[in-house]
Amino acid sequence: MFNRASFKKRAKEAIYHNWKSCIIICFIYTILIGGTVISLNVRVTDNKNEVINNEIESNSDVVNEFLNSLNNDEVKEPEFLTSATRGVIGSLVNNVSKSGSFLFGALNAINQALFKDRIWASAIIIVGAIISLFYWIFVSKVLEVGYARFFMENRKYTKTKANKLLLFYRLKKSNHIAYTMFLKNLYTILWSFTIIGGVIKYYSYYLVPYILAENPNMKTKDVLLLSRKMMNGYKWEMAKLDLSFVGYYFLGVLTFNVSNLVFTNAYVSATKVESYMLLRDLAKTKGIKNAWELNDIHLEGEVVYEQYPAYEYMLKASRQQKWLKFDYKRKYSFLDILLIFFIVAIAGYLFEVLLHLFQTGELVNRGTLHGPWLPIWGAGGALMLVLLKRFRDNPFVYFILAMLVSGIIEYATSIYLEIVHHMAWWDYHGYFLNLNGRVCLEGLIVFATGGILMTYIVAPLLGNILDKIKKQTKIIVCIILVCLMALDFYVSGSNPNTGDGVTNEITNSKLEEYIKR
Repeated sequence: MFNRASFKKRAKEAIYHNWKSCIIICFIYTILIGGTVISLNVRVTDNKNEVINNEIESNSDVVNEFLNSLNNDEVKEPEFLTSATRGVIGSLVNNVSKSGSFLFGALNAINQALFKDRIWASAIIIVGAIISLFYWIFVSKVLEVGYARFFMENRKYTKTKANKLLLFYRLKKSNHIAYTMFLKNLYTILWSFTIIGGVIKYYSYYLVPYILAENPNMKTKDVLLLSRKMMNGYKWEMAKLDLSFVGYYFLGVLTFNVSNLVFTNAYVSATKVESYMLLRDLAKTKGIKNAWELNDIHLEGEVVYEQYPAYEYMLKASRQQKWLKFDYKRKYSFLDILLIFFIVAIAGYLFEVLLHLFQTGELVNRGTLHGPWLPIWGAGGALMLVLLKRFRDNPFVYFILAMLVSGIIEYATSIYLEIVHHMAWWDYHGYFLNLNGRVCLEGLIVFATGGILMTYIVAPLLGNILDKIKKQTKIIVCIILVCLMALDFYVSGSNPNTGDGVTNEITNSKLEEYIKR
């Protein structure tokens, strides 16, 4: 009755009818729990990229390397995953690839970017340990249940979305799930001291995430007991099911983890869900205590080409907050767009000034103009609202197009400033995936993320506020702001804002090189 071949066949069918969402959720889940995305290391040697061994440094290696750096003022040439030597993304990618942990890699990247490797070793280690524990309990373990929920719904509903990963946060069940999963893992760890007992208990509590995913309202003790009862007589069968995937994991090593991301992870998860559904039915047939609480009838039946009917069962999502009810599709008048332009320009100015102050300890006036605004930020925000209106229903497409719009604006502005003033107000050379130093992936992600937040949250909020202001008042404010910025442009045309922390001079030879590129 416990037929591995039939489980795998149905799992493949479930993946096939919704393969895009399966890949997306596996990729996101892997990143969020600190897993390896692509296990390929490349370092820069004599300006040539060469592949080195795939051995990943442990977290302790990273900590030891950090401690050694505290007592050594000599700057060591790091091994980089790419040719990126600057920027948050480059540092993050390098550190994550070295540590094998997103958390430790992120902490080390923050340490290098903000503290220049000069922070008390004990502080960074203690903070890392505490954050790691809390993240493991309240994020990783809760996401594990959300991950299971996705594949439970996906076996029947072909339009299941990857946002199921965060379902239990929306249902406000995350604390209960975190507590139950913590006890499940604690019991397993304690039993591991007996060696054999650890393996047995590992499979005894094997179904806990799936039981919680089906009914997060069950009491902790009932969940743990039910898993043990359901697994009686099936521990060895489940172990053989796990062993049957060894070949796929070996393929993952050969493909630098790519095959795991695009197929194996989803395949394994979908197969385990099939085994859970069988054991669930058997538990009800045998009349196991509390098995009746596994009563999500909408998970049963034939494949349906729609989404799970969330509002017809116990997993009804909680009511949306008021800020989520803002109409992101709303129309904006010309005056509203103009005011939003100035608001975003000022916000961008404050962001860059504070960021530079935090990183260097220097307070400088950022931008080409002398006033407290960065028109490039305002232009990007305003153009996204106007040009990308038809794409607002698809946040993913909107994000990509927002990167494109901001990239075009930044690249064109950079060329203009370099040709006219022989100055560079930004230089991304050495950043991860930069284009002639004028734009880079890191900056585009920041701009696009800001565009998403503004379009779906900030702009509707500002629109609601601006609707309460009289039109005559808006006109007066806009006239004043436009005149002040026009005056600033006139003055800055012949005397732009320059200086340390603001610009870099570009020689004629360098300018010619830029123009040729």
